[in-house]
Order: sequence, then structure tokens, then C-alpha cells
Amino acid sequence: MKADLTTTYLWTAMLLLAACSPASEERLPEQPTTPEVSGPPTPLFDPDSAYAFVERQVAFGPRVPGSEAHQACGDWLVAKLKAYGATVIEQEGTVKAFNGQQLPVRNIIASWKPEAEDRLLLFAHWDTRPFADKDEDRKNEPIDGANDGGSGVGVWLEVARHFAEAPP
Repeated sequence: MKADLTTTYLWTAMLLLAACSPASEERLPEQPTTPEVSGPPTPLFDPDSAYAFVERQVAFGPRVPGSEAHQACGDWLVAKLKAYGATVIEQEGTVKAFNGQQLPVRNIIASWKPEAEDRLLLFAHWDTRPFADKDEDRKNEPIDGANDGGSGVGVWLEVARHFAEAPP
């Protein structure tokens, strides 16, 4: 009887060891490999730099078309983009506002390597509205446009800054 118990314990121990042993390597799924990426490394986006570009725009005041702040901010944007190596084209004209007033408008187009076949197109508007119609407290006032106009251009200028360091 003692021999039967010993044999039973041995068989149980071997079965437990076999059950707990790692599976053969053939059954393990292959680990995916990370593909090699060619070209220069992707630069790190600096949110503090983008934020500083937004702050600079807001410092001009509300950038309502026709205002001194609009003209000054546009001039700053053109100078900044040229400093970052962009070819800058300005399109100027006038539009009729909702109240019949004629307003000057200005598109600023920056390009790097316009002859390249593979291109990236980024847009952002840099002007602000003449009133804050969605704000209950300041409904009839112009606002600084940090989140409307400023934030998109802040990102855009941060990308331009990287283009100056490593042209596309």
C-alpha cells in the first residue's frame, strides 16, 4: 500500500511538473518586429514654444481686420516665416462685412521647397472676430483670439521653426 501511494505521488508530481513547464518555443507567437524607419528623426513638438507664439499674437490685441493690431501681427508673421526660411506670398484685398463695411483682408502663404512633388499643406487663420457673440459677458467686444486664430497659428509657427532647423 505504501508503494502504491509513493507511485501515485510520483506520477502526480510528474504530471504537475509537466503541466507547469513552459510550452515549447514552436507554440509561442512570434514577437512583431519594429520596422526600420528611413529618413531623419521626427523632431519633438515643443508645446511651450507654440504657446509663446500664441502669447505673442495675443499681445498685439484683438486682430480684427482693418485694425492696427491686425496689420502689426500680420507683419510679424511675415517676418517670422521669412526668418524661418519660408518663401512668403501675401494676398491682399477687401471684403464686404455683414454690416456693409469694407474690410481689408490679408492671406499669408508660406512655402518651403514649392517645387517638391510630395507636399504638406497646413492652414490656420490668424485674425479675430470683431465681437464675442458666444460669450455672454463680452458679447459685443472683440476678444484676444488665443483659442480662435492664435492657437492654430502657434502650432503652425512651431512647425515652421522646425523647418528652419531641418528643412523638409
